[in-house]
Amino acid sequence: MEDASAALPAWLEEGPRAHLDNVARNLQFVADLGYGDVALAVRTPQGTLTVVADARPMTAVAAVATSRAGKTLSVHDEPEAYRALQTGDPVAGDRRRTTRGIQYVTSAHPIGTPAFAVIIRDLTQQVVDAPGTMERQFMALADELLEMLSAGPLSEVGTGQAFWTTRRAGDGVMRVDDTGRVAYASPNAVNILRLAGVEGSLTGALAVEMPGGAQAVGPVLRSGGALQSEVSVAGRVLLYRTVALKTGAAVLVEDITDARRRDAELKVKEATIREVHHRVKNNLQTISSLLRIQSRRSDSAETQRSLAEAVERVGSMAVVHEMLSTSTDETVDFGAAARTVVDMVRQGLSGRSGDALVDVEGTLGSVPASVATSLALVTAELVHNAIEHGLGEQGAGRVVVRMRRLPHELQLSVRDDGCGLPEGFDPATSAQLGLAIVRTIVEDDLRGTLEFRRGRGTTVSISVPVEV
Repeated sequence: MEDASAALPAWLEEGPRAHLDNVARNLQFVADLGYGDVALAVRTPQGTLTVVADARPMTAVAAVATSRAGKTLSVHDEPEAYRALQTGDPVAGDRRRTTRGIQYVTSAHPIGTPAFAVIIRDLTQQVVDAPGTMERQFMALADELLEMLSAGPLSEVGTGQAFWTTRRAGDGVMRVDDTGRVAYASPNAVNILRLAGVEGSLTGALAVEMPGGAQAVGPVLRSGGALQSEVSVAGRVLLYRTVALKTGAAVLVEDITDARRRDAELKVKEATIREVHHRVKNNLQTISSLLRIQSRRSDSAETQRSLAEAVERVGSMAVVHEMLSTSTDETVDFGAAARTVVDMVRQGLSGRSGDALVDVEGTLGSVPASVATSLALVTAELVHNAIEHGLGEQGAGRVVVRMRRLPHELQLSVRDDGCGLPEGFDPATSAQLGLAIVRTIVEDDLRGTLEFRRGRGTTVSISVPVEV
């Protein structure tokens, strides 16, 4: 359950507020364990009861069709709740009520001395009249759990932190008595612990001798409170949730072996993917080194320049793969990537950029790897062109890279305050390789749009559709 404290009245003191918040968080646990609706109602300064949280069971037909949170209860409709509030004693109602053709009975447990709140429990007559052995055991556990919640919040053994849990469909449920022996074990509990190595009957066995019991159940029996513990035994992984009762404890056990195996496999896959990105980055750096060697061996200034630009393009892609090699998913913080790429281009043109200032503004947030790689290359090309061609031979001026993310679109622009585009310049027919690369990536690969604008320099804007 989400934080329940926001629904509690502001006038409640810190102690009662923490207690009621803990009760609210455990309501679904009580509802599913006990096959009945439960609601937490707080006494107002006027003496009435207002529901601040409730839960309906996923294990049985609900007596109440919709949530009652926020509703003020009348004495006529909920006499059991008001009687528990006034007397400070639990009230086991036997009054049959009918709603939507469903008969049910209501009981109430007061909270605090004097009582400042009440837990209301509604059980359908179908559950009350014909329960099986398992249902009786579970409902008895729910009653005992309500006693514990009425007395105080559940707290974690060792830390004292608030404890809450839920009952899951595959859970095994056990009742441990005051001697530390298993008084009842559900069929699921028997099957789970048999796979973990238990032989013979589970009923009557010492709880601390069960697989993982010394770690998961023993501390609760010795000191009260509650505990969630994950143990590995006999090739199985068991998740225990143990809650102390007035005598003994309620124990939930879940076999999470398959889930943990899937987690381990996923971690291996993630590590493999990161290693692939690391190797791609290394390969790209190797290519860059080969291009630099080739450039140094050439006597042609034009060839050297072309190879330097190729190194820059390869490097922009390597930036993204380097970030992916340390990421846990296939997305990249493109703001960080863009700044790295811009610094790389600026340093690469250090001999030709003069007093050029390059600023990066805004962010695109997390961007899928395939999009990030293409945008990094586009950013490198546009910044390179802005410094080398937009600012002219002096290389003095300012280049601004702006990024903005809309719900369904990524926007990126590169603006310089240089001399502007020459008259008659047409990006669509330009023979410049860098612009051809940008146009191909934006329009064909990213399915975006590319726009050139004149005025106090040159602004190149791109828009790329992106899924939310």
